[in-house]
Amino acid sequence: MRIVVVGGSGHIGTYLVPRLVRAGHEVISISRGSRAAYTDAPEWRQVRHVVADREQQDREATFGDTVAGLNPEAVADLVCFTLESATALVERLRGEIGHLLHCGSIWRYGPSHALPISETTGTAPVGEYGIQKDRIARMLKEETADGGLVTTSL
Repeated sequence: MRIVVVGGSGHIGTYLVPRLVRAGHEVISISRGSRAAYTDAPEWRQVRHVVADREQQDREATFGDTVAGLNPEAVADLVCFTLESATALVERLRGEIGHLLHCGSIWRYGPSHALPISETTGTAPVGEYGIQKDRIARMLKEETADGGLVTTSL
């Protein structure tokens, strides 16, 4: 499967990308190109690297085109921080890819008052970051429930 990992050289991507390669996937990593992955795993030599500044491309409304132009079957988005950015990517990829995986945040939920915590028993998000991640996750859940792009928010 061809998988595009947005934010592939960051903390999560550093460990996810080599695992995807070992599992037999063709992996394309999108990053700003400003740093290398945290570890130098040999699998990185099999990864195609694409340099793109998401914030700039979001302002120009071209980031979705950059991702779609790589013809992925699945996208793992590790660096989406606003509802507007997520919505634009979903709208561009709808009907073109099989699955969008979004990296959420524990900050989507506030402090726990009882254990275990579930998606229905969490408290309000923490800070603007948590609020945005919560909005993104809710939009993605609705997108999938309405028969649009298949999504998963972690």
